[in-house]
This record gives sequence, C-alpha cells and structure tokens, in this order.
Amino acid sequence: MIARLSLRSAGRLLLIAGLICLTVGLPAFGWTARNDSDAFNKQVGWANIWAGSLAGVGLLLMLLSKNEHRNSDLDRRVISLAKAQRISHSRQLAQLLGTDALEARYAKVEFSTADARTGKPTPHARTAGSIDTIADFYRQKTSGRMLILGAAGAGKSVIGIKLLLELIDEVLAPGKMEGEEFKVPVIFNLTSWPSGKDFDAWLAEEISTRFRLAPAAARELVQDKRILPMLDGLDEMDNESEFPDRADWAVRQLNDYIATNAHEPVVVISRSGSEYYSRLRIRLRNLQAISIKPIGSKGVEKYIAEHCGPDALGAIQKELAQGTRKTRDSFFAAVSTPWRLAMTVGYMNSGSNPKNLIPTEGEDRPTFTARLNYMLYETFLSTRLRLAGCKDQRREDRARRYLSRIAHLLQSPKSDEQSSDIVLHEWWRRFGARVTAWQSRAALLAVVAPFNLPLDRLPLKGYTPNPDEGWISWAMPLANFSMMAVLAITTPYQVQRPLALNLSRFLSSTGILRISLLLIPATGIGYFFSYTTSSGLLGAGVGIGLFILLVSLLGGRTEATRDATSPHAPIRRDFVASGVYGLGMGIFMGAYTAEVLGSLTGLYFGIGYFLSMTVGFAAGRYFVATVMGPSVGLPLRLSSHLRWANHAGILRVSGVSYQFRHRELMAYLRANSVPPPQMPLPGPFGIPMQRVPKWIERMGRR
Repeated sequence: MIARLSLRSAGRLLLIAGLICLTVGLPAFGWTARNDSDAFNKQVGWANIWAGSLAGVGLLLMLLSKNEHRNSDLDRRVISLAKAQRISHSRQLAQLLGTDALEARYAKVEFSTADARTGKPTPHARTAGSIDTIADFYRQKTSGRMLILGAAGAGKSVIGIKLLLELIDEVLAPGKMEGEEFKVPVIFNLTSWPSGKDFDAWLAEEISTRFRLAPAAARELVQDKRILPMLDGLDEMDNESEFPDRADWAVRQLNDYIATNAHEPVVVISRSGSEYYSRLRIRLRNLQAISIKPIGSKGVEKYIAEHCGPDALGAIQKELAQGTRKTRDSFFAAVSTPWRLAMTVGYMNSGSNPKNLIPTEGEDRPTFTARLNYMLYETFLSTRLRLAGCKDQRREDRARRYLSRIAHLLQSPKSDEQSSDIVLHEWWRRFGARVTAWQSRAALLAVVAPFNLPLDRLPLKGYTPNPDEGWISWAMPLANFSMMAVLAITTPYQVQRPLALNLSRFLSSTGILRISLLLIPATGIGYFFSYTTSSGLLGAGVGIGLFILLVSLLGGRTEATRDATSPHAPIRRDFVASGVYGLGMGIFMGAYTAEVLGSLTGLYFGIGYFLSMTVGFAAGRYFVATVMGPSVGLPLRLSSHLRWANHAGILRVSGVSYQFRHRELMAYLRANSVPPPQMPLPGPFGIPMQRVPKWIERMGRR
C-alpha cells in the first residue's frame, strides 16, 4: 500500500513541479534575459524543456499507478455508501416501527419458504426464520438471490431494511478490507426505473444522484459488481386496475440480468395476494422466495403489552373473552400486520376506548374491517397532527388537505413520474406531461418575434444598427436573445441531476494551485478583450466571468455521501452551484454585450443569462413548481411542509426522498379527498402552466 501511494505521490509532485516551471519559471527566466534576444531564447527553451519533461514524467507515473489504486478507490467508495445507508436506513427503520416516536422494538415477524410462482408457502413448510435471523437465512439458503413476498403492511420493507443493515455491518466490520472483495447493499425503488433504460445504467444513475458520486464512479461500482441491488416496489410500478406494462417489462429485464450474471446476488420485494401480483411473480426465475407470515395472537398480545402496558392488554382480553371464537379470530386477523398493529397501539395510547376495536355482535368481517380501518387511520392522522402542532380543527383540516393533494399528485396519470417517492429536485415533473414540440417552438417564436418589429419598438438602449447593413446589424441582439431562449427551453430537459460544488477542492495546497492555474487563462482572455476593445470594464468582466465559470466547472467534480440522507441537500447544493454558474455566465455575457449595446442593455442581458441558466437547473425548476403549487391546493413552502410532516411521523425519509409512512396511508388519503380540479403541466422554459384546450394538445401530438 505504501509503495502504491509513493508512486502516485511522486507523479503528482513532478506534474505540479512541471506546471510551476511553466507558469512561474518561464516568465522569470524570460525576464532575466529580456535585453538579450539570444539569451532570452535559450532561457525560454530550457524552461520549456524542464517543464515539459517534469510534467510528462509525473503524468506517466500517475497513469501507471491508476490501475494499482483502482481497487482501493472502489473499496473506499463502497465503505462511503455503506456508512451513508446505515445512517439513513437506521432512522427509516425506527420511523417504520414507531408508534408515538422513534422506536427500536418490533413485532416478531416470521417467514417461511414459498413457491415463487404461486406466492404461497411450500406444502408442509415450517417457519424458516424471523426478522432477527433474516441475514443468516439469506447467506445460508438463498445463494444471494431472494424474493420477499407478503401482504400489504406485512412488514416487507421492515424485513428488507433489517437485512440491509445487517449486511452493511459485515461490510464495515473491522479488518474486512483485508479480505476478498465485498459488495454494499443498496435499496432501489423500482417505481423510479423508466421503461427502456438499461438496468445497469439505471442503477448507476440512481447511485450517482442519491449519493452524490460522479457518474463515472457510479458506473464503475455497478460494472465491477460492487453493488448488491435490493429492489423494492415491483408491485407499485403499475396500477392494479390496469395491465402492468412497466412491471412486466421490468421482470423481463431482471430475468435477463439474472441469466447473464450467474453468481451475482439480487433481492426483490413484492406484494403477494391477488392475480395481479401473481402475473409478476410467475415470471421471476431463479430466486428463493420467502413469504412473510401474519403475526399470531401471542405476538399481537406481546406487542400490545410492551407498548401499552398490561392493563391495556387486560382490557382487550376481557372484551375478547366475552365474544365468540369468530370475534377473536376477526380481531387478530385485522391487526396481524406490523403496520396495523402499530396503528392499533397508537389508537389505544390516544385514550380511545379499546372496546371499539372488537367486532360487535352480528358484524361480519368486511364491515368490521372497514370500520376498524376508518377508526385507526382517523385516530392516527388526528393524533400525529395534534402532536405536530395543529391546535385547532382548521389547521388540522388544512394540513390534511395538503397531504391529500400530495397523494393525488404522486398517483396522477398525467405525471411524468410514477414513483411514490417525493423527490424535491424532480417535483416539477409531477405537474403533468412532458413538454411537446409545439410548445418549444412557440416559446422560441415568442422570443424571436419582436425582431420582426421596427427598431423604435424594441427595448434596446444605446444601440443603433446601420440601415445600410440590413439584417446583419441585428445579429448581435438576435443571437443573444436566441441563445437565452435555447438555454431556457432545453436546459430543464437535458440536465437531470442536481448540480453541486465541492469547495473543499480549493482549500488545500493542491486546490490553491488549481485556482492559480485557472487564473492564467481567465486573466489572459480578459486582457486580450481589454486590449482589442480598449475597454478595461469589458476585459475585467470577461475575465471574472470566465474565472467563475471555470471554478464552477472544476468544483462540480464532487464526490461525497455524508449528506445523502437529506431530501433537501440536493436542492441546497444545486441552488449554490447554479447560482455561481449563472453568475459567471451573466457577468461574462453581460460585459461582452455592454461594450456593443451599451451598459444598460448589457446589464439586461447579464440578468437574462443569469435567469435563463438558473431557472433551468434543479433549484430553479423546484422554485417555479412550488410557486404554481397553490393553484392545485399545495402549500407555497412545500419543503417546510414536508419536513413538518416527517417530524409528525406521517412521512418518512428514504435517502434523498420523502415517502408516506405506508402506501396504505397514501391510498386512504386519496380515497377520502377530492382530487385537484385541474393539473398544471410544464410549459415553455420549464415553467408549469394551466391546462390548455384539448384541441391544442391534440395538435401538439401530431
């Protein structure tokens, strides 16, 4: 390890020495012989030879050491991913298990082996394990490939996160790096997998966005099989009432992946039950399936006693003793999943009468289940909202209305995104269909149209084109307006991932050298413009703008995972990065046009370039989408509301996204609220606009 580090360090030192000779030694040697042309040529020649030789040898040594460092770099990234996931999913697990606050105690969820084609336990199958032994079962019985099945609320996500955390503990175990190569498990939500995208490419894109890794580094992790994909939400890729096109396509891709990667592990999580889910399971091959069993009566009673106390359990047992066997069976069947059991505990802890949880005389099971669902969800929501600060009914109704509208947006058939995740930097796509070609053409036409008008109607000050030169005299303003229009229209659909600046790259000795090297071309080009135009302001503006652009481009090569557990981190990073990038573009182009069109028009163009760049990136798109939010019943400060809902225990954090505490909670909010009357859709410049007439939409599709 020491030899490899020394080789790379030596190459880096030689490369830096060569660059220093070029940037410092060359001017210094030339200055000492400025009065003697022969000596000047000799000094400059030797300076170039030394600089080129040192830099060339250093670069060669760094290239030779690149492959030697490859494995250690991959191990370092794997460990960073493991640490980030452990922080994120440990809290997520506590949120899922919590009844009134974060909780570490969980119900004893058990599972048995199952037939992947039917989703049912194999004949005479005994309990294969529990949530505490899931990692041992995975290592010993599955060859790394497992399918987790269970009913809604059965604990599939809980058992999947528990497996991930135990596997991560193995990755981070002391001395692990001294052994063989190891893989880091990562949970992916299949609902974010767009149809037509290659499986490996999608994994790399998700890792790059969620963990702020460079795209090349993420691709390297995937291609070298250092990722153990845990794929959740196969049953959520389509609506159950519709034919599952996306899910069927995903199953085919997964089967191809399994067939062509014979020894690579993979975990798939899907709901079981109806024929809809059977159509998905029956196509998955070469996976060891397990089926999560309902929690038995003893497990239910133990959980209630732990979270509510023996008195509450005694009250339940007393009511059940007065009923029939059918009454007892109906109650335990209705609360036999971890999610319903957690809501039952919340209902009892809220001071409600436990007698309401028991079927009444003559009440059949469907009627009892519907009544119980209403009581549990209403009590859950009311309790959470009150604990989070809703002191009166008006505030509670408003908060519930906001949550219901978010639930409707997540399932809108007009949306580009079908995922149930709330991702802030992709929130703008929730507002409708993708921009059609006619909208982009209309936007460009609207920007260019003013140039067909007489000059005195244009808002250009300090610029008078020569009538004898014809349309050529319009080239300067027309080119700038067209460029801003193209930037504003195309950027939102080309730049998908948030920007980021890693300022720590400039706080070291190497970073100071980088900044010094960036100053050379910026200063040179600024001086050139200043000399050719005889304008110091133009030269300074061009130089400063170019320097800011170069710094933002170099600083954008960032790699970090420490903030990959915050949904707001990508927006904050993008706000800073896009602001710096837009500032550089605005100063550069504003100073350039100011010399030709006048200072006031140059200021206008500079602001225009700044806005056209920043609005097109993630922070700008999010800002525009939130401004349009109140038109469909959303809060203006969406991020604050989501943070509050997470604090209330209604939403949970999963990496860089928010999710409803449970999918059934999202479905309940949708079923008991009115959908938005109309949905805005992204219009020109990436700005959402209200629904246009149907005949115009049909024209756009032709």
